[in-house]
Amino acid sequence: MRLLSGVLLVGTILLSIPSHAQRILLGLKGGAAIANGIGTDAKNSSLRFGGQGGALLRVKLTEQLAIQGEGLYVQRGDNGTLYGRTIGHRLDYISALLLLQYHFADIFVEAGPQLNWLRTATPNIVSAQAINTLTFQDQDRSFVVGFGYQDTTGVTVGWRYIGGLSNVFNPSPISGSRQLQLRNSTVEFYLGYLFEPRQIIRFITSPVRLVKSIGSRKSKAARQPANQEKTK
Repeated sequence: MRLLSGVLLVGTILLSIPSHAQRILLGLKGGAAIANGIGTDAKNSSLRFGGQGGALLRVKLTEQLAIQGEGLYVQRGDNGTLYGRTIGHRLDYISALLLLQYHFADIFVEAGPQLNWLRTATPNIVSAQAINTLTFQDQDRSFVVGFGYQDTTGVTVGWRYIGGLSNVFNPSPISGSRQLQLRNSTVEFYLGYLFEPRQIIRFITSPVRLVKSIGSRKSKAARQPANQEKTK
């Protein structure tokens, strides 16, 4: 019972914090990604349709300014098949973003850096010999610009452009070979939901309150026959 009371006490304290003091928001997001290769050697790159999704943390600095960090799974690459003129693979990354946002009414704009760590490289032609993952850079650096809309319930929709700053291929180990100039380029559309941390506490403490309420009712019900016997 002490544990239950402690959880309820923490929840009550968090729920009592004024809404204007809630400057931290958590969230989940996901959506579509339309990617291709850009650069001098991207002669035959074609669009690849993929996805992206993950979690976010937003810290409100003022009513208008906020910093947002995100941890995402993202898909890049292109749908081409010619080595040296396309990326020729679907590239799956674990991604970290840090964005500066400016909010006015329900609309916001955002920009910042993105760092991606390559997890897998899947060739577009299954029957063709796959290029070793070591051929690709294990990290990909990008910049992000975008805008979005967030309503009062926490639902968010948005658009982003992610431009690659580094080549996806490692320099060729063959002496005299030229570095392939191929970078990722992606347009994303996403849907998300943001909520205050105290909503998690409310979700956690609700079953606890229910258990205490049921226990209290059972206790009262057990005492009623004893009281009736004393009356007789």
